[in-house]
Amino acid sequence: MAGRNREISREDVKRAIDYMQCHLDASITLADIVAASGVPGRTLYKHFKDWKGVSPMRHLRNIRLAQVREALIRADPEENVTAVAMSLGFTHMGRFSVEYRRRFGESPSQTLGKPRGHRRR
Repeated sequence: MAGRNREISREDVKRAIDYMQCHLDASITLADIVAASGVPGRTLYKHFKDWKGVSPMRHLRNIRLAQVREALIRADPEENVTAVAMSLGFTHMGRFSVEYRRRFGESPSQTLGKPRGHRRR
C-alpha cells in the first residue's frame, strides 16, 4: 500500500506542476492548482512538501523566477525587466525584485545589463 500512495502523490504533484508550466503567464491561485491536481488542498500540500520540499505556491514562484532569469539571460539589454517579469505572472515588481535578489544574489536589471558572455546561469 505504501508504494501505491507514493505513486499517487507523485502523479498528483506531476499534474499540478504540468498545470503550472502551461499557465506561467496567468494568474494562478492555489484553488486552480488543487483543481488541476484532482486531490484536496491539504493532500496536495502534503505531497508537495514530501516530494519537492516546498508548498505548491512556493514551487510556482520558484519556476517563475527561474524562467524570468533564463529570459533575462537571453534578452537584449534594451529589453524591459518589468515586461519580462509580467509576462511570467509577476504583478508586484517590488516583491519580485526582492525575491529575485534573494534567490540569485543580484537584481533583475543587473542580470539583464550584463554582457551575454558574463551572465551567470
